[in-house]
Amino acid sequence: MTRGLPRTLSRAAARAAGLAPPVAGLKAVTTGAGGAFKTVFTFNAMQVPVTDALAYASQKIFDCLDGKVRIKGGTAKLQFAVLGVRASTINDNASLTWGLGTVAASSITLATTMQNIIAVTTRTLDGATTALSTASTADVVAAATFDGTATPVDFFLNLAFATNTDIDADGVLAITGTITLLWENWGDNV
Repeated sequence: MTRGLPRTLSRAAARAAGLAPPVAGLKAVTTGAGGAFKTVFTFNAMQVPVTDALAYASQKIFDCLDGKVRIKGGTAKLQFAVLGVRASTINDNASLTWGLGTVAASSITLATTMQNIIAVTTRTLDGATTALSTASTADVVAAATFDGTATPVDFFLNLAFATNTDIDADGVLAITGTITLLWENWGDNV
């Protein structure tokens, strides 16, 4: 190993950090050692269904192990496509909000723990038919520590439409891009 370069963790060491759930179109690579990690989430047309009744959705992208988790920094660059007929599902130029949080979305207003890792970012779905939208970029809100000693911390990609008029029937979003997080797990001394 070259000094100063991050090393990819073995399967056992990666499991010591946490795991991404098995989701088509999602790949998570964790590097690091001694409780300090860098995880790069790569999305390759990961599909997330959005119902008309709710107009919001979530996808869990990581399960951390027990312990206090400190998010130190990170960035995101995502693009969104609508699968299906846009005029009758998720409309052309719909206003999508997205964020990364420790709790799954529960309303069209992504707030508090629904966006406490990457704050709500708005992206107009400007791609025609199934084309990708213009890239949407964001940074980690601020360094923050989450107490996962009683219940392990999870990371959720949360999506919502600002108004219920942006979606006319159940639809599917396909997400492409990356999220990179620099984080630590301080362990569970309880």
